[in-house]
Amino acid sequence: MKYLVTGAAGFIGSALSKTLAEKGHNLICVDNFSDYYSKELKNLRVSKLLKPHSIDVFNVDVSHKSVIDSLIAKEKPDAVIHLAAQAGVRLSLTDNYKYVESNLVGFSNILSSVVQNEIPSFLYASSSSVYGDNARIPFSEKDTNLNPNSFYGATKLSNELLAPTLIRNSKTRSRGLRFFTVYGPWGRPDMAYFRIASSLLNNKVFSLFGNGEIERDFTYIEDAVSICISLLNELNTHETGFSDIVNIGGGRPLSIKFLISQLEKTLKLKIKLNIIDGSASDSAITMAAQDYLTSLIGMHKFTSLEEGLVLFSNWCESLNSRETLERWIQSSK
Repeated sequence: MKYLVTGAAGFIGSALSKTLAEKGHNLICVDNFSDYYSKELKNLRVSKLLKPHSIDVFNVDVSHKSVIDSLIAKEKPDAVIHLAAQAGVRLSLTDNYKYVESNLVGFSNILSSVVQNEIPSFLYASSSSVYGDNARIPFSEKDTNLNPNSFYGATKLSNELLAPTLIRNSKTRSRGLRFFTVYGPWGRPDMAYFRIASSLLNNKVFSLFGNGEIERDFTYIEDAVSICISLLNELNTHETGFSDIVNIGGGRPLSIKFLISQLEKTLKLKIKLNIIDGSASDSAITMAAQDYLTSLIGMHKFTSLEEGLVLFSNWCESLNSRETLERWIQSSK
């Protein structure tokens, strides 16, 4: 199969592209290598994970419609896997245009081109951030009471509303993936688990938002990748014009305090904390309902946070220097 992957130098994009290549698929990979966090980390993902499989990642910005139209029309992939986005929930008000350019304009460009070129399948990244604090626990794809707490979450919910309007009556089928806090080796340095590990290893103070009681449904990167591939294969069994949304999360919310304690235990170090006010853009809890996912691909045994953090910690300690982690964190916007 021939796949076009956007955001291929990103965390999930690079891991997914690597696995698809190992399975023998033909890949066209693109990324705009934005400076939201370290370009060095993005380039290392490409060199360490993708180059060994002879995969090049072309510098393409999805907000440039003519480039996207030309690329998709030329390559005619069997599926487009759209993971490119402006990530994070804490960009300043003056930077909200980045969400608009990537998550709204870019998404619309990809979606329109996919439908126009009659690409059979379209898989795209959404987020647990669409749920906000009003949805019932566990978060179900059936819930319509969605009120995102962040501008980022609102753009992702907009994607979910846009997709069916063009997919309906088209020659394409689509599926949105609501990822729940994906973590692991080669992850994003703007995320809490990454910052906590670096603080421990570099004997730095970690700034903890609120009291550490907020809970997240953590999803290990290999689980996210495996489920993505299974969901893409299942999507291909549907008639064209079909569209849906699927949660990708283990359904086991754990607090940031628990995350800290596990990293302390794994790395055998004690953290220094600076408690600061919580952010209004942070949901109090995320927890994925798994009924629909299970109905599509069967039961998936998720990696526990305890196991996943050991693997992540081993990766951290395998880097050339502990200072590398801190440098990547300092690069985050």
